[in-house]
Amino acid sequence: MRYVLLTYNPPDARELWDSMTASERRAEEDEYVRLVEEMRDGNAYLGAVELEPTAAVRTVRVRDGARSVAAGPAPSDESLTGYFLIEADSLDAAIDWAARIPNARNGSVEVRPADEGELAGRIAGAAADGRK
Repeated sequence: MRYVLLTYNPPDARELWDSMTASERRAEEDEYVRLVEEMRDGNAYLGAVELEPTAAVRTVRVRDGARSVAAGPAPSDESLTGYFLIEADSLDAAIDWAARIPNARNGSVEVRPADEGELAGRIAGAAADGRK
């Protein structure tokens, strides 16, 4: 059976991260990479994506054929029921795809850019090493 592990941060996560020394940040990043390696070794790892902060999020809804796009995450009274991982040329293109998902008609589809920084690259490298 597959499981999605969704990670959440407290509202002050950016300030906490910024207050850490470079070596403390690197140690935490290394912990993520080791975890992925352990998951891979245990045949548990399928993939991981770090998401950009909620300031980058757009929530798409379609009601009676009219599309609306709001800044920020989906309302807290809605529950997460799945995800798509897509490649798109722009936020607008991702929003266009999101508007076509049936959930947009009676719920919401949250569009959040994936963080493709150094840590994401290191995690992908650790995962790829295990597939060779």
